[in-house]
Amino acid sequence: MSVKTNSYLLALLCVAGTSASAAEVTDTFQFFSGEKYQLRAVDVFRMGKAYPKMKLPKKLRPLYKEAFYSEAAFRTALEEALGRPFTQAHFAELAEKSRAEAQKLVVKTYSNTMIQLLYQNADDAQLPEPSEFITVERALTQRDLHIGSYSFSTTSLKANVDSRTLCVDIKTQNGQPITIICPDQSSGLTVKADPSYRLNGLGQEFQNPGVMDGSWNGRVRHSGNKMEAFNGGATGNTQFPVLYATNPDKPDFALYLDNMSSVTWDFKQQPWHIEPADDKQSLFLFTADDLPELRHTYMSMVGKPLVPPRKMFGMWLSEYGFDNWQELDDKLLTLKQHHFPIDGVVMDLQWFGNVSNADPMSQMGSLTWDRKHFPQPEKKVASLKEQGIGMVLIEESYVSEGLKSFQVMGDAGYLARDPDTGKPIDTDPAGIGHWWGKGGMIDWTNPEAAKYWHDWKRAPLIDMGVMGHWTDLGEPEIYNGKGIYYQDKTHPEIHNIYNYRWIESIYNGYQAHGTQQRPFMMTRSGGPGIQKFGASMWSADIGSNLDSLAVHAGMQENMMLSGIDYYGSDIGGFHRSGLGVIGEGKTKALNETYTQWFAYSSLLDVPVRPHTENLCNCKETAPDRIGEIDSNRYNLERRYQLIPYMYSLAHLAHLNGEPVFPSLSYEYPKDVQAVRADHKMIGSDLLTVAVANLWQTSTDVYLPAGVWFDYASNQVYHSEKGQVLSDYPLRKDIDGELVYTLPLFAREGAIIPYNPQEKALSSEVPETLALKVFGLAKHSEFTLYEDDGNTTAYLKGAVRQTHITTRVNDQSASLSVSSEGSYVGAPESRELHVEWIMPNRDIAKVLLNGQTVSEWHYNDNLLVIDAGQFQVNENQRVEVKFR
Repeated sequence: MSVKTNSYLLALLCVAGTSASAAEVTDTFQFFSGEKYQLRAVDVFRMGKAYPKMKLPKKLRPLYKEAFYSEAAFRTALEEALGRPFTQAHFAELAEKSRAEAQKLVVKTYSNTMIQLLYQNADDAQLPEPSEFITVERALTQRDLHIGSYSFSTTSLKANVDSRTLCVDIKTQNGQPITIICPDQSSGLTVKADPSYRLNGLGQEFQNPGVMDGSWNGRVRHSGNKMEAFNGGATGNTQFPVLYATNPDKPDFALYLDNMSSVTWDFKQQPWHIEPADDKQSLFLFTADDLPELRHTYMSMVGKPLVPPRKMFGMWLSEYGFDNWQELDDKLLTLKQHHFPIDGVVMDLQWFGNVSNADPMSQMGSLTWDRKHFPQPEKKVASLKEQGIGMVLIEESYVSEGLKSFQVMGDAGYLARDPDTGKPIDTDPAGIGHWWGKGGMIDWTNPEAAKYWHDWKRAPLIDMGVMGHWTDLGEPEIYNGKGIYYQDKTHPEIHNIYNYRWIESIYNGYQAHGTQQRPFMMTRSGGPGIQKFGASMWSADIGSNLDSLAVHAGMQENMMLSGIDYYGSDIGGFHRSGLGVIGEGKTKALNETYTQWFAYSSLLDVPVRPHTENLCNCKETAPDRIGEIDSNRYNLERRYQLIPYMYSLAHLAHLNGEPVFPSLSYEYPKDVQAVRADHKMIGSDLLTVAVANLWQTSTDVYLPAGVWFDYASNQVYHSEKGQVLSDYPLRKDIDGELVYTLPLFAREGAIIPYNPQEKALSSEVPETLALKVFGLAKHSEFTLYEDDGNTTAYLKGAVRQTHITTRVNDQSASLSVSSEGSYVGAPESRELHVEWIMPNRDIAKVLLNGQTVSEWHYNDNLLVIDAGQFQVNENQRVEVKFR
């Protein structure tokens, strides 16, 4: 029988005896297992004490992992291990201890390619709803469902259910195996699939220094929000329970474990094992023809990112930390003198008065300006804003017990509580304190606590002009495991949602206050969907070494697949002690490390943020003071030139869930050679290659089939079936200086809006509409998105979309420009400047709206057109005639 449905209904099935069967309903149905016997080591050990001569633990150990689905099978196994006489005498006792509770499998179908498998005890009447981290209704589509006695199918999938084990064998409709999912013997799941699948997603966990391949194949992924020591630093382990399994020759699929407890994903064995810390076994499976379709489904479930403030695509200077305005001003002055563009500064905990070890009066949790070292902050923030420099402030969740903040929040029940006294619990179980002071922790899971803190502490800073919020230590890094939280939840129950609630509360605070400024947070912890609140992430206190940068670059792909487009690092490394080089070569190695790191981050981080620990005031992090200044400046200028393109990608990410920085294999999912962890895309048009290796001077670049152009030199490459450029140099001669820079290639048909650097480079919308067009694809298009760059007005349609289209035939090539929409401050007229790479063409003339253009020249395959001023609300058409 076939049922077409898009509704949620549930029918409970009562079965007699030990048989398994299914109930057919619209989209939710259940299967029940029969009897099952499973020996437990603890029961055997206890029973063995009563019969020591039988040596029960030794004899029965081989059976511990075995499951028996009938009394006869269980009896036979016992007789073989213990002999018939003992088994007959004690079978009833052994059977009673080993009889497992009957299970049921609940299946929900959301589309023809997406199902949910939920394992429960058979007598559980309540079906848990999907967690609030996902909105499955967004993935809900019309589907064609057929249900058999131990099977079900849609137009895309068919599945058979083992009546004894409740294992689900899932295939495509044409019979291609996808996976077999089973409940394992404890509270976990096993997943059997072809070992050739490449496994990605699951957020970040730094494991192997120097290894850029972030795939989880052959590894064990211990997920859960925490900071972990790694290679001379400390990096974040994050909780994003989405796994992608891809193979160009097989059906791709993804798994989302709807469980925010810590999880072990063991890919060292076959089948794979998934072991959550609690007993919730709820798994979503979705299939697709390729990786982009899988990610699109995931993004529809967890939510698409907000568009960050435009300034966040520029450089933000940071260190731990600026001690006063004078230190900050000195850094800003030399950056200006050396012609480095900058968009903002990030203030570490010195801004609120610094912290002191184990001190109840430490200023942690004051979240109030230290006006002795940072006098008149209102005027300073306004002054910096006039210079085009924004400000982000750090905040933490801890509150020192000697502060007014502690008394107010504690009296209101807004801090984590002691289970015995109900009073704020010390984050240090020993009662001594920590590096930040001595006190308690804000309970972000309590909506009233979060609201109160925002209204009292954060909102005045936003009103002052602060642009964003650096939420540090939010795993939480330090906590008392005995603490009790909102609705009497224990710490294990809230640990992995703690930072999510913090981020959510900031977003809610903006909403409640009607704040026009966009919410933007920079965090190192979180969970699925934090991007919909305006959060970006960074990889935490990473060590200053390129082996760590290599792992960060590999984790970028996993974070992208987990929904985090805006992922960055402490450029140059937070812990300089992690450099691993001593003696005379230390300075040279540090400069090389910083130069390579800054080149990488200038293409792929949001924001571009140099940062290091500098409590001694003896280290530098600004790019005009460390590394190769000419290389740093060139790479930063290239970043600023690309901001119009990147910002448009941010709008596409918000609207459609498209990644801003996809992997090469994401864009070319059927190209086996494109599976290269170091190859990364910026949108779908630009390709770069990550490098993280001291003294490396060249790298290999793989160009998928098609025509490609070197972004800097305009050199054309015809890649027939995929071409490797061996030993591509990492240094280029720029105005007589050999600068270090990563490769950057554009595919044929790419239309890249860019900042033409008419004045000093900035992140602002350029006065000129400047376009780079690569090659003569028959048809190509791109939409440039522009808005006020700071407010949420874009959510209400205050966006200008400039549609750029090219068409090419044997006689001519045309470029059309049309605009729709507007925003406050949008230019009504602007110049049009086009740089079009047209290899080997004899150009007769150039026309603008049918009129001859005189301002053009063609040299070395590059056509440059200055089309003059035009009214934005009038369509423009540039036509190039060939001889």
